[in-house]
Amino acid sequence: MVLLAQRRAKYPTTINAKNMDRLNLMETFVCVVDAGSFSGAARQLNVGQPAVSKAIAELEERLSVRLVLRSTRGLTTTEAGQNYYEGARRTLAEAEQADAAARGAGASLKGR
Repeated sequence: MVLLAQRRAKYPTTINAKNMDRLNLMETFVCVVDAGSFSGAARQLNVGQPAVSKAIAELEERLSVRLVLRSTRGLTTTEAGQNYYEGARRTLAEAEQADAAARGAGASLKGR
């Protein structure tokens, strides 16, 4: 409990739609970097390219840092973008592991 209180003091947040979307924004950013383009990420995520572009702009605004440099030849990550990408990939992998662990624990409770 002490650690949670320390975290809340350091990162005061309230639960709202913006915080709930954090993982979605991370996932979109990782997909953009992996695909090498906004349109490629849009195809993989099955959404329109403007939605992907808007999500990345929202993420950059929330973080107050430029994550990608856009050009007619594609995109490249900034140093901050590369650091965020690496951390976001780890976070998403850990979230998947937590989901799998919960599903595994739930499976053992189902049968009679």
